[in-house]
Amino acid sequence: MIKEPTETVLQRKASAQRRALGGGTWSVSRALGRALSISADALWGLSLVARPTGDEIVAVDRAASRIDEDQLLVILEHETGPRGLMALDRDVVTGLIDVQTLGRVMRFPSDARAFTPTDAAMTAPLIDAALPRLASMLSAQPDMAHMQNYRFGALVEDVQTASLALDAESYHLVAFGVDLAQETRSGGILFLFPEPPKLAEQDKLASPGKHEAVLKLAPVRMQAVLTRIHIALDRAQALRPGDVLTISPQTTTSATLVLSGGHVVARGTLGQMDGFRAIRIGTGETPLHKPNPGPGLQDVTRTMTGVVPMEPKETKLDYGGSLDVALSEIASQLPEAIVPQDG
Repeated sequence: MIKEPTETVLQRKASAQRRALGGGTWSVSRALGRALSISADALWGLSLVARPTGDEIVAVDRAASRIDEDQLLVILEHETGPRGLMALDRDVVTGLIDVQTLGRVMRFPSDARAFTPTDAAMTAPLIDAALPRLASMLSAQPDMAHMQNYRFGALVEDVQTASLALDAESYHLVAFGVDLAQETRSGGILFLFPEPPKLAEQDKLASPGKHEAVLKLAPVRMQAVLTRIHIALDRAQALRPGDVLTISPQTTTSATLVLSGGHVVARGTLGQMDGFRAIRIGTGETPLHKPNPGPGLQDVTRTMTGVVPMEPKETKLDYGGSLDVALSEIASQLPEAIVPQDG
């Protein structure tokens, strides 16, 4: 008869714990506390015990209210996402400085001086060792993907500045009571990690609008307007072929792209590219130019299907009885423009 091996007490406890934790998944507080302890021991042989005291999702204003004025505040940078924050009690900061400068945690009373960037830099090794471990522990959980790629950023001077740096709508707040070197020093550490938008909100933002496909096929007419004047209707009706109108010299340097209804889309400088008339978007100073003083009819609106660059000069135009002048008719009478060159 073969005797089957029996489970030890430790094996039964481990199995029960795995079942209670949902098959080995990690909570953020449990994984982060473990990462802090392992990192402190690996870096300095320091005993760090982190007891979770808070783990909740809070709005940004409530998150800022949980920060103490006497804590060292450190920004947690992210490669692409919003920033996080870490707040450490003075005794914890002093203990980390002690172990790096004196080799062990001392019992001297902590002073009340203002924190400096050097103090913040002394916490960087622990942060940059613990956060990658946290990310590794949570890597198998898709709903924790937003916890990846955080690292030490910089010192924040006060709570008000810290609240300005928190630009997400809600945060995952994780707080610990920390004992260093068998309770030689004790204090608190608080983490704020930005929460991603809810899945329903993400789907709503990502899904196309009800009429998007149809609207993308709708034709839009855009016109290039060089300049504009206002004249009486009877004077406009009196225009005849051969009449000479004075065009402002400024008209030859810039234009405005206008949609039907008068909506200005962009302004730019006239020029040419690869033999085509062109507008360099974003360099025009004014949408429409003021008319130059002088006798007779002044600057008339030229609404065209293309853009015609011109040298600053007075130009005679043959209308053929219409205020709308074709691009080809104007271009044939004008010299070649100088191509705008990038500085």
